[in-house]
Amino acid sequence: MKPKVNNLCVVIPMKSPAKGKQRLSSNLPAEARESLSLSLFETTLQFFQQHFPELDVLVVSESLDVLRLAQDYQANSLFDDGERGLNGALRFACDWVKQSGYDGQLIIPSDIAMLEKSEIQALLTAGLEAQVVIAVAKDGGTNALFTSPPDAIEFEYGCHSAVAHQTNAQMQQLSCRSLHLTHLSLDIDQKEDLSLASRRQPERFQFWHKSLIASVKAVRYA
Repeated sequence: MKPKVNNLCVVIPMKSPAKGKQRLSSNLPAEARESLSLSLFETTLQFFQQHFPELDVLVVSESLDVLRLAQDYQANSLFDDGERGLNGALRFACDWVKQSGYDGQLIIPSDIAMLEKSEIQALLTAGLEAQVVIAVAKDGGTNALFTSPPDAIEFEYGCHSAVAHQTNAQMQQLSCRSLHLTHLSLDIDQKEDLSLASRRQPERFQFWHKSLIASVKAVRYA
């Protein structure tokens, strides 16, 4: 049964696709990294439009092309110049969410390899009882973050951010839950992530996985 979540905004941060997937720069050519970033982002928009049409979505980005694409999927768009990094962009988005009257927000990265409806529902269900819910990434980062109110804690995305967010919640004496969800734990940052995504969904990631293999061979035999 779908949980009832009142007055929630889904926030999707998205940097310029030309700057995306920099940690894959030694494994994928620039055009492939850009197309991968855009494909993952658009799939995220499609997912929420199809499976959670009742939830409002806000995309924050430095790219006008990204914001125009967000509007094509009936998402709200917020321009950020990118100078303050991810945490700064999320603070800016959080101010918009709070001023717009939402009681809570769910931050979802734009590069999850596969979004699963039941996992998002698990997050929302946990948010009915906890003020902070963290979906832990495979490397200890944060791959989804529910907060109610939206600015309940300070954002500290980066290495081991799941522990940092949990600590911030505890310091604020807020109820907090950490979830380890199979698909939400996998964002695509490293070549190993792309290889795993390709094994799980070969038809979707075949192009980029082939580009990865080609680039590795080119380096090996250069």
